[in-house]
Amino acid sequence: MRRSHRSHVPWFLDATLVTLVCGGISHASPQQTIAPPHSPAVRTVKSWRCVDIGDFGLAGPDELAVANLVHALAPDIVITGGDNNYNTGAAATIDVNIGQYYHDLIAPYTGAFGRGAARNRFFPSLGNHDWLTLNAAPYKAYFTLPGNERYYDFVEGPVHYFAVDSDFHEPDGTSADSVQAAWLQSALAASTSPFDVVYFHHSAYSSGPHGSDDGMRWPFREWGADLVLSGHDHLYERIVRDGFPYIINGLGGAARYAFDPPIACSQVRYNADFGALTIDSTDERMTLRFMTASGYVADTITLVPGGVHYNETDVIAAGADWAYLDDGSDAGTAWRELGFNASSWATGPAPLGYGDGDEATVVSFGPDPNAKHITTYFRRRFKLADPAAYRAYRIELVRDDGAVVYLNGVEVQRTNMPDGTIDFTTTALSAVDSASEDAFYSVDVPAALFRAGTNALAVELHQRSSLSSDVSFDARVVGTPAGPALSPAGATWKYLDDGSNPGLAWKASGFDDSMWAAGPAQLGYGDGDEATVVSFGPDPNAKHITTYFRRSFSVPNAARIPGLLLRLLRDDGATVYLNGTEVFRMNLPAASTLPSSTAELELSGSDESTFVESLIDARLLVDGVNWIAVELHQFSAQSADLSFDLELLGL
Repeated sequence: MRRSHRSHVPWFLDATLVTLVCGGISHASPQQTIAPPHSPAVRTVKSWRCVDIGDFGLAGPDELAVANLVHALAPDIVITGGDNNYNTGAAATIDVNIGQYYHDLIAPYTGAFGRGAARNRFFPSLGNHDWLTLNAAPYKAYFTLPGNERYYDFVEGPVHYFAVDSDFHEPDGTSADSVQAAWLQSALAASTSPFDVVYFHHSAYSSGPHGSDDGMRWPFREWGADLVLSGHDHLYERIVRDGFPYIINGLGGAARYAFDPPIACSQVRYNADFGALTIDSTDERMTLRFMTASGYVADTITLVPGGVHYNETDVIAAGADWAYLDDGSDAGTAWRELGFNASSWATGPAPLGYGDGDEATVVSFGPDPNAKHITTYFRRRFKLADPAAYRAYRIELVRDDGAVVYLNGVEVQRTNMPDGTIDFTTTALSAVDSASEDAFYSVDVPAALFRAGTNALAVELHQRSSLSSDVSFDARVVGTPAGPALSPAGATWKYLDDGSNPGLAWKASGFDDSMWAAGPAQLGYGDGDEATVVSFGPDPNAKHITTYFRRSFSVPNAARIPGLLLRLLRDDGATVYLNGTEVFRMNLPAASTLPSSTAELELSGSDESTFVESLIDARLLVDGVNWIAVELHQFSAQSADLSFDLELLGL
């Protein structure tokens, strides 16, 4: 149960525009230049800024770039997601790896790089590299932290922070029923702060090479948390499950990682640059932005006290019964169809497979362990009374090694499999091992593919080779209930596509857009799937960088909408405004954008046609007419295409 102390007073100012700067002087070594904190500024509304860094403690130009960014962001405090001191957490390296860059935030500070802070503003959590020296002794000696210093809590402004130790060396345990977890549950229950943030090193959910740490999937929301932060994988990722956000930030200075296939509920993934996560909080709103060292915003999400719940529903639950064919034969193509009769197939509950010891149902690999069947087939029929009862569907799949998924005979997912025609002898692209064997990978499925009444989900699972040691399969279908579509996808938008500068007033509610063109989404050019083709100008080699979009929608009673979900299709970068206030920025400079401002990254492939989701503050809604405005920026004047659509949903 959520605590009842939280109020819901309207708040109308952007926290990023009102930053309180704590004092402190930065002292650089002769070889380094570390940007000093900004001069103190007066807030018009009380706001606190926390900056989160992770996997940062490796002295060099990359850590320096992030440290310069952190100081330029002028935080009240800094928290860390662990791995503060590479490579072994040794006493000989800790001041060079930490104090050299952040000494002005640490109190007491007794290192060699200058003065410390008047009060401690640096609150790390332990990572696996910090524990590689016995008992993490250098870490404990270097910092003076609350509690037992391994896990602890403190309050800064409207936020109660809880540092947790997720490493297996933790003497009080890391399971959800450990002594440490009992402390966290009790401390969260006692909190009276508007927001409660839990942070630690090993990620409960991750699409990075370390994968998800199932042992850290504590019931954080049920205990009272609003947000979970972690590191370990050197990348940025935002995962939102049932409306609850998990954010990985491991881009503090150690070598960046590539992504594995995205796990279920992964909404934003970024690894193009190092950076830091800003957390700007008032009593009524918390806005998080991942800021890159080169000055771009890669992601934005806004939280409100108490959070929001998607109330996702299992249409097919994990562990369900499946019909399966495991005799090594060629099932052909009819087995995928809705009307196929699988009564002769064996049945059993998931997980199905062999070789791992965790199977609920063991399937056969054939008579020869050195020539195992390449392909095993799975089917399940299920019923939906009304497919329109859910606004979105996704299929989540455990597959070892590769799989092709069909819904009512239509292919909806192909993972770790080659392009082209697939048959029962086709092998997966690569072997799957470690955490990837048990991870659920997801795909969004159009609601139009589901039928009222009986449906059929069919999966063919392929091994990397006939010598593969194991097979794992499970699947679930998740539906997100339909909420009010305040501004639906495919709606008609006013747009300005002549390359001109509309000034600043264009995003405001009262702006006169009567001279702008209008047309239904998807709007854009170059892909061939546009409902409205917008202009890029007279020269295909010097296209307009920025196109502007506006539309109004009506809300009879704004107070009845506690949360808003923004779903945005953008190619390449975008900023979104609701009633004149910025609510989302992605793939664009952090500073104010001009018509000539280009996106950081050029989108390609599925990213061009995927809606990115983010929570925004519903308190910006007003009774009656509301306005949403979007500026879309290209990566370059030679960009081949542009795509735009937007859906705004009440939660």
